[in-house]
Amino acid sequence: MSGWLLRVAGAPRSVQVLQGVAATLATAVFLGLVRVRRGWPAPATPWLALGLAATAFVPLLGDSTGGPARWLIMGGVRLYVAPVVLPLLLFLLGTPWSNRATFAAAVIAVAAALVLQPDAAQLTAFASGTLVLLLWSASHPVLRVALAATLLGCAFVVWRLPDPLAPVRYVEGVFGIAAEVSSLALLLALLSAALPVIAWVWVARALRSAGTFAVAVYYACLFALAPLQVTPVPLLGFGAGPILGYALVAGVVSGARSSSRRMRSERPSGGAIDEAAPSNNLGVASGARRRVSEPPSLFRGRRW
Repeated sequence: MSGWLLRVAGAPRSVQVLQGVAATLATAVFLGLVRVRRGWPAPATPWLALGLAATAFVPLLGDSTGGPARWLIMGGVRLYVAPVVLPLLLFLLGTPWSNRATFAAAVIAVAAALVLQPDAAQLTAFASGTLVLLLWSASHPVLRVALAATLLGCAFVVWRLPDPLAPVRYVEGVFGIAAEVSSLALLLALLSAALPVIAWVWVARALRSAGTFAVAVYYACLFALAPLQVTPVPLLGFGAGPILGYALVAGVVSGARSSSRRMRSERPSGGAIDEAAPSNNLGVASGARRRVSEPPSLFRGRRW
């Protein structure tokens, strides 16, 4: 659908080629993550989450020439960083291995980075997904209220900042392009936007994963903002960042799920096994050993 919309919009040939290259690379990333056989390093999840949060500051290190600083510039190619890292970060923050300190630090760091860039749409989508995780959690109410207030305050500030970038038809305005063609084309474009969100909701329900549902909310929010033409339409408009970010989080979720299934199938039959207990999701490791019926999972565990 994206390729057709680019052609209808009269996008330059170079843009269409870059979109194809991004889709090919994203497919390779997804397949590579799915085929990882060593399993997901769940105990390293907090460090990876903090690393992804820190990545949100990378665009601020470049020369933005007075405009928004949202891209990692590599020669003649600009990579939109936020949609690459935020979906995976939301998923990781929703796992049982994410503790209270990691969650708070990552959320505050990302909110600050998106205000500084500034990027109102990405901050709104990230805040929406994070609010889902806050509602799901069983942490202290004061922490949840403080983080929610921080996100809402940052969103209020960033929407009041000027954005000098004019929307581009084949980036932010793809639904308008489809509407110009026909009602059927618009319907197909809307279905193409709805299907990824529906898929994430279905996966979240199947896995009982708050993090996966937060990803669904993130993408739903970005699609809902499409009429304002303030951000690239994920997967439909031109942009390598949203495509790579989608493939990255989808590959991690699929790979982690496959790894969890293999671990369950390989455990000794006829009873539980001994293993060190993971973090109790309150930022304190229990240090004790416990009897469990299945290995630790990225999808199940006590709420932090």
